[in-house]
Amino acid sequence: MNLLYPRLLKPRARELAHEQRTLELEELTKRWRISDESAVYIATGGARTQGESLRRIRDLVLSLAEASGYPDHPSPAQSGAFDLAVAEHLHREMHLAPAEASATDVWAFQSLVLMPDIAQWRFPGKTASDRAFNERIRGSRLDRHVFGRLWWRAQLVHSPEDPNPYAALNVLGEAAFDQIYARRSTLGASPHMVKSILRVWNSLDLRGLTEREVLRDFLKRLLRLAPFVAFDAVDDGSLDVELRAVAHETVFAALVVAGWDGYEASQRANAAVAGSAVIA
Repeated sequence: MNLLYPRLLKPRARELAHEQRTLELEELTKRWRISDESAVYIATGGARTQGESLRRIRDLVLSLAEASGYPDHPSPAQSGAFDLAVAEHLHREMHLAPAEASATDVWAFQSLVLMPDIAQWRFPGKTASDRAFNERIRGSRLDRHVFGRLWWRAQLVHSPEDPNPYAALNVLGEAAFDQIYARRSTLGASPHMVKSILRVWNSLDLRGLTEREVLRDFLKRLLRLAPFVAFDAVDDGSLDVELRAVAHETVFAALVVAGWDGYEASQRANAAVAGSAVIA
């Protein structure tokens, strides 16, 4: 059953963000609440998440933060471990419908009312730019929000038929996954497409190449293909074949630009897509 979550209206979100940005973690910990006088629920049918249910969400995320060093400032490795754990557990436990999870007001409540201390432990407001704080904590961008982006990362890779439904969370790091989700209007909104991208990407051998640059060009080529292919109408196997062909073009082009001979670049691209590179 999908649940409804409280939404923090934008004027109140701006007010709380202004109040909280420069506070120390200890003070933020005193401010968390399970309700806010300005919070509303969408006027549709569905069970409302309140009281102890919200407290359980906080307790869950707090336990994951503590496992990653909270309240001490996390290392990059701890931040990464926290993000992966939160992505899986929020997606598993919140029972959100995608339409509900698309509302930034839902996530603003989480980061400014229910878990302001945990949110700013992960992304401290005092050291952030105005833009970064608004995106990460206040929720001006869903794909950057401290918690919202993680739920969506899990949503797009979730494979309920697999023994480990969230295994694909480990395929790409945050920056790489953000490249996909930033193109959500054509690529990142389709779990079918994202799962194919992850399957293909995970099988590539990109030794000697800059993965981030290859991924950026790979996604650009998919965007150019999008107007001509109904990705969601293609079965898994056929879509993977199509994406492997695009990956081959991407690797070949990158090597030619880097000065490789055409024949050698073609051979290396073949090996990259086959998953067993022959390094020249």
